[in-house]
Amino acid sequence: MSLEKGRLYQNVVMKLSVLRFMVRSMSKRGKTDINRDCEPFFAEVLNYVYGYDLKNANFDRLNTAAIDLVDKSRGLCVQVTSTTDSGKIKKTIKTFIRNKLFNEYTELRFLILGEKNNYTTTFDTQGHFDFDHEEHVIDIDDLLDKAESLSLDKMKQLSDFVDRELPSVSRALEPDSILAGAERNDGIPPATAIRVLLETAANPTDADAVKDYKSLIKLHGALMSLSRKQREVILYMLKNATERQFERLAMSEMTLRQKLGFSKEQMFEYYAALEAAGIMDVDAESYSHPQFTLSWRLSGSHSDAFEFFKDNLDEKEVERVVVDCDFTVLD
Repeated sequence: MSLEKGRLYQNVVMKLSVLRFMVRSMSKRGKTDINRDCEPFFAEVLNYVYGYDLKNANFDRLNTAAIDLVDKSRGLCVQVTSTTDSGKIKKTIKTFIRNKLFNEYTELRFLILGEKNNYTTTFDTQGHFDFDHEEHVIDIDDLLDKAESLSLDKMKQLSDFVDRELPSVSRALEPDSILAGAERNDGIPPATAIRVLLETAANPTDADAVKDYKSLIKLHGALMSLSRKQREVILYMLKNATERQFERLAMSEMTLRQKLGFSKEQMFEYYAALEAAGIMDVDAESYSHPQFTLSWRLSGSHSDAFEFFKDNLDEKEVERVVVDCDFTVLD
């Protein structure tokens, strides 16, 4: 395994292991309905790792049978559960048969959010479908073992997905947990931002300079509202954008997506978050491929904050400002 792939894999292992600990802790406290908050997240994780196309089950017969996820093209059903005993599996199989779901779905699997038991009982399907608990009941350890064989590109996609989505799952489970706050960034706003104001304002104490300072405070808040991964996209553009449009840093959507290894859907998600924060825009009129532009106008001097960062800060300072939200670099 390459160093890069190993780093990404360890990130996935760490994050999912902490989530498993949370699930186990909540289960011990009698909170057994936690699978509902985890279902959409694990649907995508299973899709990345096994190549499925799982969607949430949302019609009565499946819900009655406690089926959570389905891949219609494969005839596959998955139940996501924090309950590990064999009785849960037997009950689901019995309900699956009673609702004659075997006529539409030929495979039933279970994802145990904790650690599966060493089952010795017989799971009777009455001959309607094949079921081997060694193969059809997996836990997070099995999931991680399978993930280890992913290609570097797939591993990066999985790692990015976990980084992007897991904090929201954790907040739904336990808002005050360590993992729920994994993306939280306390940051440090600028005290004076004098380093910027000396470049952008004729007099650092005049009205325009005050407006520029307030604009920087707002930029600090906008960056703080983003995840670390989203801020890293901004950092990449700052480091690598060679084009400038109307005094704004620009990079084609295709170039940025290819360099970051994102799908079109992933790139759109990042763009939507950055646009909502008022940091990124798109110019689709003048080019055969859309151009993403970074822009944060300082309202006094009408200078662009990102252009200042690129032209006046070294790489470590830019990273502190954009990724760590440490604006004391500007003082």
